Parts: sequence; structure tokens; C-alpha cells
Amino acid sequence: MTVPGQEGAGPALTEDRPIGEEGRRSLQAYIATLTVPLRVELAAKGNREVRRILSRDASSMVARAVLSSPKLSEEDVLSYAASSQTHEEILRAIADNRQWISNRQVVTALVQNPRTPPPAVLRFLRTYAANELRILTQNHGLPAAVRQEARRLLAQKH
Repeated sequence: MTVPGQEGAGPALTEDRPIGEEGRRSLQAYIATLTVPLRVELAAKGNREVRRILSRDASSMVARAVLSSPKLSEEDVLSYAASSQTHEEILRAIADNRQWISNRQVVTALVQNPRTPPPAVLRFLRTYAANELRILTQNHGLPAAVRQEARRLLAQKH
């Protein structure tokens, strides 16, 4: 994958290396000009920064491609689960993956993310202790259905 008019940009998009703020902005601008099929290809082959940018893409095809990347690590999954800018399709797929939800940090990040679809969050609330449920009932950043279910489960535990 190369940037048109820029030779040697392929490795810049596929190899993991530190990137500055200016580089991140130009990368976002470049990715915004790509067609969906090219973004899907880049999501599968791109480096961590490219995948992070594409995890926020409006296209669900691109979102699914980010998760199918062979370079995806548990650290990436945790950052996607915690980001309120991540596409709902990615959050739903993370919640449905047994390997990823075996990590309690990932589950906590999904539950506290306001963009995680409520049906996915409600499955995890049963595993929460009373003090954790109490904190969730007071978090107004969460959907009302999640807070209400946390209140109901809290009342059952008392």
C-alpha cells in the first residue's frame, strides 16, 4: 500500500513506529481520501496508528477489517474498548469474543464506554460486585438502560 505521489510511504503505513502529532494529522487526512475497499485493505495490513484511526471509521466493513488484522494485540483491543470514538461494530465484536472478554480490564472498559451497545453491556453486569454496580448507577455518561439494570441488580444483591 503506497500513498499516491509519495514513494516509500507503504512501510510508513504498515510498520509500527512512533508518530508525531503532525504525522498523525496528515495520516488521518490521507486515510479520509481513500475509498472503502482501500481502507479495508489498509485496516488489515496497517500499523497500530492506522488501525486506531480506522477503528473510528463510519463504515462497518472497515471496522470488521480492523479486528481481522493479524497484527491486532490485546493492548489494541483494550484501547478500542476504552475509546468512546470506536465504531459500535468493533465494540460489539469485542463483547462477543470469548478470548477478549476473559480479560477483566476489557470487560470494564466495555461497560464504561457509552458507545458499547446496551445489550452487550447488560450481559456483563451480572458479574459485577455491589460496590461496582453502585458506581455504575451514578455514572450519567452511561445509557439509562445500563444504569437501570445496574440498579435492579444492586437491589437483588441487598
